[in-house]
Amino acid sequence: MKKLWCLALVALLAALELTTVRAGEYLTYQNIEFVNDDARLLRQYQSWHYDVYYDRLAGRRFWGWRTYTANDHEPVRFQKETLYVIENAGTSPVHKTYFFETTFASKYQVSASGNIGTSSSGDIRGFRLNLDAEIDVRYARERSHTQSEHVEIRLQVDPGTRLRVEVYGEGLLSNGVARYYRFWRNVRSGGWEVFLVTTEYFSIVKEEIYVPPSR
Repeated sequence: MKKLWCLALVALLAALELTTVRAGEYLTYQNIEFVNDDARLLRQYQSWHYDVYYDRLAGRRFWGWRTYTANDHEPVRFQKETLYVIENAGTSPVHKTYFFETTFASKYQVSASGNIGTSSSGDIRGFRLNLDAEIDVRYARERSHTQSEHVEIRLQVDPGTRLRVEVYGEGLLSNGVARYYRFWRNVRSGGWEVFLVTTEYFSIVKEEIYVPPSR
């Protein structure tokens, strides 16, 4: 009986672990939109997605990975963050100058679910057990190191307007499922995802706001 309880506990923990996504920075972005409406993020996978994709894997291996790519280099647009919001409810323009430093981390980011692990080497994060090489070598060539940039922005906020300074960008995203075998036995399984930032840029948006008439 004790052995049965232990097996049940292990099965429960495995089921819970399947839904866990170890996230790259891109999953903290304010918004991510695919150009192709049929594409989806790994965190949007339902249990039936895993079932369908696992069925598309090739047979067992003596040792190593079997992978399936569900979304391959899908173009995405994203809103990374809002830096400033300024409202002018007065009657004269407001002039502002901002100096700040923005840091562009590694363009190559990964996430995983199940018990597919991620690892890091300096600023670069990848997958354990050399899964990166099994998925797509093109990503590995496009990794970049962290760099900082000093930016100066001069702004004029007209009366009755709101101004937002935001960071937008574009990228490519691939994801799918994988299983790792040792002696033909499946010891790791789950989802993988790779996000590559291809460009980032600042956007300044002005919009009118309602200003109550002065008495």
